[in-house]
Parts: sequence; structure tokens; C-alpha cells
Amino acid sequence: MQKTTKINKQIKNQTVQQLFWRYAVLTLMLFVQSSFGHEETHENQVDDYTISVVTETWFPFNYFDKNQEIVGTSTDLVKAILDHANIDYEINLYPWQRAFSYARTHKNTLIYSIFRTPLREDLLHWICPIAKRPVHSVYKLAKRKDIKIDAANDLANYTINLTRGTFPHEFFISKGMKEGVNLQLTATNDSNILMLLKNRVDLIVEAEMAIFQLIKELGLPEDTVEKVYTFDEMNQAPICMALSKETPAYIVEKIRQSHKALYPH
Repeated sequence: MQKTTKINKQIKNQTVQQLFWRYAVLTLMLFVQSSFGHEETHENQVDDYTISVVTETWFPFNYFDKNQEIVGTSTDLVKAILDHANIDYEINLYPWQRAFSYARTHKNTLIYSIFRTPLREDLLHWICPIAKRPVHSVYKLAKRKDIKIDAANDLANYTINLTRGTFPHEFFISKGMKEGVNLQLTATNDSNILMLLKNRVDLIVEAEMAIFQLIKELGLPEDTVEKVYTFDEMNQAPICMALSKETPAYIVEKIRQSHKALYPH
């Protein structure tokens, strides 16, 4: 009797083990099929996927040409990357504050050319870089002999015009300057140079390659403006493209891989 009971128990244990392993194998097979199914779905989705792309006017990276086409060195690269990733897109050019706000609040949105800063780090998915860092400096009208800048602290004695919401705006706020006191804000880079030329402000901040293009477009000689100060620390942040937080991870990764293929660094 005891021997029969022992044999029945062994048979029962073997049956339980067999059922356990069959269940484990079945679970694994379902998981693998599910994973491949998701990958296949994602690949199919990419073929029909469209993202919104936003940017601002900032020569030579992104701007309207004479035919009102959005062009520029960054624009060319962004288009090439998205084409390589097989992702459809539509590019719109807005004032910077509007473009930045749109990228933070709308899913499936890409913004460029944008500086990657600590304040912005957690707001977007970053893909960097897409251009060499331009040197930003502070400029005055050359004829303004009354403006004397020998050190950074001297800047607080004058009014500085900046584009609202830009990296230079963030930078000068971090240096203790105040809107409406030291800082005057406009919506676009074009407006900044006009404020300077009309003596509405004492100084503006701009990338060297951009300010001389603005001067040229206005039919003025380059020596109309004069560089008075450069913050080395303001020229350390990389220029990037970035995607809104709600953009699917596989789309972000696909664009990131295309960037890596076309812009090795």
C-alpha cells in the first residue's frame, strides 16, 4: 500500500512538472510572437507616419529664401535625416517663442535649431548636434562712442534687446538681469537689429554670422555694428534637433539612428 502511494505521488509530481514546462514554453512563444508583432506594426506605421516640424528665422541655419521656401544648413540636414528615416513631415516657420511652445505641448513634433540647455533638458527628446556652435556676442552701433564695456558687469548699465524665450534670454536672466530693466524682448531676431538701429536699445546679442547677414539685407555696411563683449560660457551649448515628449520611442530612435548615419561625430 505504501509503495503504491509513493508511485502515485511520483506520477503526480511528474505530471505537474510537465504541465509547468508546457505552460512556460507556451508563454514564451506568445511573448516572442507578440514582440515580433509589435515590431512589424511599428515598421508598418513608420511608412505612414507624419510629424510636424517647427523652426524660426535664424540665418544661416533656418530661414525663408527669396521664394519663401524654408532653407538653411540645419534645414537641409533635418530634411535629409527625416527622408532617411522614411518619415513624412511638414515644416513651418514661426517666431521662436511660438515654435518652442508648440514643440513642448504637441505630440509628434520636431523643433530645430535649438540649444540644449539644463533648463530645457527634461522638456524634449534630444538629438545632437546638427551644426557647429556659433559664437554669440554682444553688439552696439559703432557710432555709439558713449557705450563702454570693459567687463561683464558693465553690461548691466545698458539696455539689451533679445528674442523672447531664446537661449540668450535664458542666459542673461541667469546673470541677474531683469526684463523691463536691463532686458528688452522682441519676437524675432529681425526685430532686434531694428531696435538697435533705431536707438531704442543700447545693445543686442546675436551670432556673428547672423548679425552681418541681417545688416547686409538692410543694405548697410558691416561696420555699422561693433562687437563689445563675448561670454565664453554662452557658446558651450550644442545646437540640436529635438522631439516632443509624447513622440513614440521607436520614432525617436529611428530618427536618432538616421542622424547618426548622416551626421557622424
